Amino acid sequence: MPRKHLVASQTNKKQQLQAKLWQKLAREIKAAVKVGGPNIEANPRLKAAVDKGLQNNLSRESIQRNISGSSKDPAELSTLEFECYGPNGLQLVISALTDNINRTTSSLRGYLSKFHGEIAKPNSVKIFFDNRGDIIVYKDNHSIDGLMELTMSYEIVDILEHEDAFEILTSPADFYKVKDLLTNSGYRLFEGEVKLISQNKITSLDEDTKVRLEKLLTLCDEDEDIQWVVTNYEEA
Repeated sequence: MPRKHLVASQTNKKQQLQAKLWQKLAREIKAAVKVGGPNIEANPRLKAAVDKGLQNNLSRESIQRNISGSSKDPAELSTLEFECYGPNGLQLVISALTDNINRTTSSLRGYLSKFHGEIAKPNSVKIFFDNRGDIIVYKDNHSIDGLMELTMSYEIVDILEHEDAFEILTSPADFYKVKDLLTNSGYRLFEGEVKLISQNKITSLDEDTKVRLEKLLTLCDEDEDIQWVVTNYEEA
C-alpha cells in the first residue's frame, strides 16, 4: 500500500498541474480577446480557447471573467512558436505566450539542452506537421459506415477507428461544422481541437529517450509561458 505522504504528494502535484493549465487557458483567452475582440463567434482564436477551456473543466464563470477582464489587464503578451529537436532527434513544435521573450527563450534552451535537444531553424520541423481538426467521439452504437455517410459532404482527411472511439481528422475550415454535426446527431464528444499532427509519427522509443522526453515535456508543462507542445512521438 502506498505511504500516505506519497499519495498526498502525487495528489498535490496533479492539483498544481491542473491549476497551471487553467492559468495557461485563461492567459490564452485574454490574449485572444485583445487580438480579435470579445465576440466568441466572430473570433476564431477565442472560440478555440473557450472550447479548450471547457474541455479541461475551466468553469464558464472563469471564462467569462477572463473575457470581460482582458481589457483591464495591462500585460502585453507575445505569441512565440519554436521548432525544436528533442532527445534522439524527435521533432517538436512548442508554442509560448509571454510578457518576456528573452526569459521564455532562455528557459526553453535550458530545458532542451538538459535533455539533448535544441531549437531548430524556422521551417525545418513544422514542415513535417499538418494543421488538422481532430475530433474524437465515443463509438457507442455507431458504425464507421454511418459516420462516413454522415460526414461525406465535408472535407474529411481521415477517419480512424479505435477500440472504443472514432477519430475524425478534418480540414481546419470544416472543423466546427463537423463537430457540431456530430454532437447534434447523437455522438458523444470526447475531445476536439484544431492542432498540428505529425506526418511521420514514431510509436516506439528506447527507454532512455522516452524518459528524457517525458522529463522535457514535464518541464514545459510546468512553465507558465509555454502553452502547448506537439511532437512526432505517439505512444502505441
